[in-house]
Amino acid sequence: MSKLFRTKEWLTLAQLTRAWSPELVEGGEDPKQCEQNLIHILLEDIVSGRLDNSGPPRDDGQRLGLRCITPDSKPRFIKGCELLDPIRADQAWALDNVVVMKEAVLDFALRRQLPSPSWWAVSEVPNGTAVNAANTTVVPSLSTGKQPRIAEYRSEHFPTGVPEPGLYPRKILRSDVLKWDPDLGPLDESTLKKAVEKHNASVGKQKS
Repeated sequence: MSKLFRTKEWLTLAQLTRAWSPELVEGGEDPKQCEQNLIHILLEDIVSGRLDNSGPPRDDGQRLGLRCITPDSKPRFIKGCELLDPIRADQAWALDNVVVMKEAVLDFALRRQLPSPSWWAVSEVPNGTAVNAANTTVVPSLSTGKQPRIAEYRSEHFPTGVPEPGLYPRKILRSDVLKWDPDLGPLDESTLKKAVEKHNASVGKQKS
């Protein structure tokens, strides 16, 4: 399906997440969960305004990366904050009617340390900014992309290793990590467990 999108300059959220999420799945991950994670993070960035200045340049100087399909089937420019209530009311509507520009997707991928969608990975955005080459060759999953930030948290708070679960329940650890960096959400137990095991092994702790 993604090959059909090579010449597209935008996609609805539903089209984007269905086509892109299979490219982000790592061995053992649930593809549907990966798609839901991608939807969640995209919506989070949309309503927080992070895509408001990542679209193609306009004559008025704005670079809105989002469009919304109106009842007469015409896309109009929209800011992420305007979509907060509609998304809360009907996420399914948002998936089919919120349009994300190619430039905004590439910016999102770079910011979130994800590989760009394969059909756009070797392209260049219209304003002349080339897509980061490293971002197009590494193929981590959504959970893999979170590991550097989790590693930073571990190093800062547990230089000698994370206490075993009996002393520091993982639900509390996950809550503390998300308070430190809300952008890591949603954070599943397997992602956190792998990060803790890797860190504890590096400092010589036996249990994670």
